[in-house]
Amino acid sequence: MPKILIVAPYPEKRAPSQRFRFEQYIGLMRDAGAVVRVVSFWSARHWPAIYQKGALPLKIYATIEGFLRRYFLLFTLDRYDLIFVHREATPIGWPWWEWAATQIWKKSIIYDFDDAVWLPNSSSSNARLVGGLKQHGKTAKIIGWSKRVFAGNEFLADYARQFCGSVEVVPTTIDTENLHNRAKVHEEGWPQRIGWTGTHSTIKQLMPLMPLLEKLKSEIDFSFILIADVEPLNLPDFVQFRPWNKKTEITDLMDIDIGIMPLFDTDWERGKCGFKALQYMALGIPAVVSEVGVNAEIVEDGVNGFLCEPMPLADSNRWEMALTKLLTDHAIRSSMGAAGRMTIGDHYSVKSQAHKYLNLFGEK
Repeated sequence: MPKILIVAPYPEKRAPSQRFRFEQYIGLMRDAGAVVRVVSFWSARHWPAIYQKGALPLKIYATIEGFLRRYFLLFTLDRYDLIFVHREATPIGWPWWEWAATQIWKKSIIYDFDDAVWLPNSSSSNARLVGGLKQHGKTAKIIGWSKRVFAGNEFLADYARQFCGSVEVVPTTIDTENLHNRAKVHEEGWPQRIGWTGTHSTIKQLMPLMPLLEKLKSEIDFSFILIADVEPLNLPDFVQFRPWNKKTEITDLMDIDIGIMPLFDTDWERGKCGFKALQYMALGIPAVVSEVGVNAEIVEDGVNGFLCEPMPLADSNRWEMALTKLLTDHAIRSSMGAAGRMTIGDHYSVKSQAHKYLNLFGEK
């Protein structure tokens, strides 16, 4: 009976990067006979305060507690056959935990990452606060100590191959049987609903598209659904804000007829794993996305979605043509939605990638 330790930053069922990378495979691994334990850096009790404004003493306490949890975890490593590390064991400082686990305890590590975490990211106030302490260069060290690497896309895999000889692309996946298990029925007629889902840190990618959306609104009747954790200021009247809620996540997405994913064209975005597009397509919602990074692999232009320009817009022709076509052509919305759902089932579903996690049992 293999015993697997999963080391992750966040408590279970709290962060998309964990929910759609490894958490949805834990049940399958246990059903296959593995003993799986997940240990987060941040405790579930203190996690809500980490990204809130203020509460600095509590954040300091939670960080110290997290380091202590990691220290004492080292003395339990002999109980496990394999260690799976998602992103990093500790959020700041030198990767002492991974070094100790591999060099002193001589344990094998499978390292998993789904972002260009070796690059500085100042998208939030907390990130700016601890940016100087994160030591982004530690990603290369962790990869170098790892027996194998799971990279979320080919861009990330190319980076990892500089430091590890065993790198496998394991895409972020959608559970099409238990979660995204519905298909959008596209009704003929107007108004249609364009939608976007994301967080306060990624909404800056959407804002450059707003002038085009306002122009289209003056020509075609539609509404816009914005799903996020924080409501932006000064939204146009045709935009309906819905606070993200795990319980209503699928229901809210099903109200969208056309899903969009505008992106800047930088290395940070090239490291993204196309999660918004995957969610839309899994539900049969046609996706219109910037042709950046893995989006160009997920979306086949004109077949299961549309590929358009990165942000900011220098020329909006592709976005305008794609959105106009989908807003006014019921048949295209339906056919693209069905093709997108098939793409997810074949290549980006839990079922299609489960063997890669179950094969971990043979690692030592």
